[in-house]
Amino acid sequence: MKKLLNCWWLAGMCVLFLSGLAIAGDMAPPVADDMVPIVADDMIPLGAENMIPIVSQHHFELSLVGNYFEYEEPGIDVKIDGFMYGVIGSYTHHDKNKLMVNASLELSHGDLEYDGWISDGFRVPAKDDTRDWIVEGRFLVGHDCFLRVPRGYRRHLITPYIGLGIRYWHNDIEGYGGYEREVRYWYLPIGIKTNSCLSDHWQWRMNAEYDFFLGGRVKSYLSDVDPGFNDPAVDQDFAEGYGLRFSLGLTRKLSKIYALSIEPYITYWDIDKSDYSMAGIDEHDRIIYVYEPANKTTSYGLRISLEF
Repeated sequence: MKKLLNCWWLAGMCVLFLSGLAIAGDMAPPVADDMVPIVADDMIPLGAENMIPIVSQHHFELSLVGNYFEYEEPGIDVKIDGFMYGVIGSYTHHDKNKLMVNASLELSHGDLEYDGWISDGFRVPAKDDTRDWIVEGRFLVGHDCFLRVPRGYRRHLITPYIGLGIRYWHNDIEGYGGYEREVRYWYLPIGIKTNSCLSDHWQWRMNAEYDFFLGGRVKSYLSDVDPGFNDPAVDQDFAEGYGLRFSLGLTRKLSKIYALSIEPYITYWDIDKSDYSMAGIDEHDRIIYVYEPANKTTSYGLRISLEF
């Protein structure tokens, strides 16, 4: 049932994306040759030559991020949480045909806490430190839709987009019974961005996104616990999970080139139980199978960026 609902979500978001492209003509009439490029001169009204354009053709961002990270496996009472910190590099291109292309890479690290249990013939509660880092790469393609205000120049931008994302989480649980895990997600981001001017130098922006789950893989190094085990990898199937993202930011333009922004955000993942994989054979010659339990991950964070 969840897979069917996710497919309906994907269909709905694709309809939203295509609808945004379809109404672009209504929101922004064709640009005359003397108004190109759309991201500069045609957004400056007559008599306001010093006004800063809402977006630039080539846009870079270097960001510092901090977030509270919370991973849960509700069915077996396991939780990993704590603060993570990192950096993001991003490049966005806006061309005169209203095409938006974005590529970004995020790296974050944190010393978190594992709160769960270990099994040594019995289920024993355990609390241990973990060392974690996450790498996430994203590539997006969208269509810029400029809204005209009564004075005739463009001060509001709406960009529906679609893309591809890859997320890698390295989780190392320390202490007795601890082991390393590698978690990989592949997903299809479908969302919408907005950017609006509050004044000549202040802007606000919003981003809402649904992440359609293409698949995942979790590799657990159980040989760290018992040399008799192998290191099984389990697959998480297509559409058996989803992600959500939302952010709201405020930007202060320092010049026509530089700007500073602050952006609170939240991300959420809900992933179903994985397939099974063989971990080894016990002392009674019985095959031991393992799986990745259904899990949820929530991150509440703040992003501070230098834009140029």
